[in-house]
Amino acid sequence: MEIIPSIDLMYSKRVEVVSHEVETVFGESDPIEIALFWEKAGANMIHVVDIDAALDTGRRNTSIIEKIIRSVKIPVQVAGGIRDRNQVEEFLSAGAYRVVVRPRPCSTSFAKDFSGLKIVLGIDYLSKNRFRDLGKKSIIFGEEEVVSWVLKLSSSMGLNGVLVTDVGAEGSLNGVREEALGFLKKLGETGLEIMYAGGVSSVKDVLKLRDVGVEGVIIGKALYKGLLSFQELRRVIGG
Repeated sequence: MEIIPSIDLMYSKRVEVVSHEVETVFGESDPIEIALFWEKAGANMIHVVDIDAALDTGRRNTSIIEKIIRSVKIPVQVAGGIRDRNQVEEFLSAGAYRVVVRPRPCSTSFAKDFSGLKIVLGIDYLSKNRFRDLGKKSIIFGEEEVVSWVLKLSSSMGLNGVLVTDVGAEGSLNGVREEALGFLKKLGETGLEIMYAGGVSSVKDVLKLRDVGVEGVIIGKALYKGLLSFQELRRVIGG
């Protein structure tokens, strides 16, 4: 299992997000220095999210993300509001390790639009059988149906992994929800690399995620607030 620090960006600054709503902007923070800090701390990958793009504010943080990619020697995974193939290709050309794309759940056109690229499938989880559609609307699908869709995508386009974000827990520091663990366990049976983000606030949370087959835990707020120690987490999971 990997512990993956997250850097959420808005106005080219680090921000904290709760359930996809920006809570705090850290204007004094230099995202490049933050990325270098995590690299020096021993992180094997950094997850960078363009919150402006994800929230359709009309701005994008492409320039600062590309500077982060150039500034560190470890892989950078990019996410946030990436809607089309050209955007994916732009980040990959800039040196991104892989790019997270969140389509409409069970979309039939996704494989055709993004095949042949280093894609991680993003799934926003709301509650049992409820997922986030494009935008902020919710959509209902049986979890087994979503898992079947993931398998079909993997077969047709070769996914580089799946990232589940529990929007209901995101930024809350309330821990990992049991219902999300159930969905993650089902996804783990696909054999794909499964990553998770949302509400992680304790070593116990991380161990629960490991027990259901999660291979990468993306953590932001709990690390920045000092609730979790990156080095202690690595020691506990043997990283």
